[in-house]
Amino acid sequence: MPSRIKIVKPFTRVKSFDDDAVPDGIELLLEAVNALDNPGLMIVGDVRVELYEYVPASSDHKGQQYDSWRISLTAADDQRMHWNQLTQMYEFRLQINPRAVPRANKYVLLVTYNSPLGEHLTDEFVLGYRDIISPPGGPGG
Repeated sequence: MPSRIKIVKPFTRVKSFDDDAVPDGIELLLEAVNALDNPGLMIVGDVRVELYEYVPASSDHKGQQYDSWRISLTAADDQRMHWNQLTQMYEFRLQINPRAVPRANKYVLLVTYNSPLGEHLTDEFVLGYRDIISPPGGPGG
């Protein structure tokens, strides 16, 4: 069983999945870590991801919720779809509606893992808009 989950920050970003300048998703890499701090664990259960407005100068930076996703990791097909054997991490491609999520410098990404045993593990990440893939001088650059 994992003792914590960890958003892999260098590789989690807002991006365009169709290679244009308009961001339409979040690529989230998530790893589960055991009590001995060993990564690369497969998990069973549900993962809930929430995207929030970033509120500066606040102890809790989460403002208005923009979107949320629930990802099941209970079936073998779910595992095959999201598990990357090479990196030993879960990869989630979360579609967003660019018109529903206003452009901002930062967002807050909250991930909660719910195990079948009723355990809840969370991790939070402040996601920068600079991570969006866009051409130099274009809308994001």
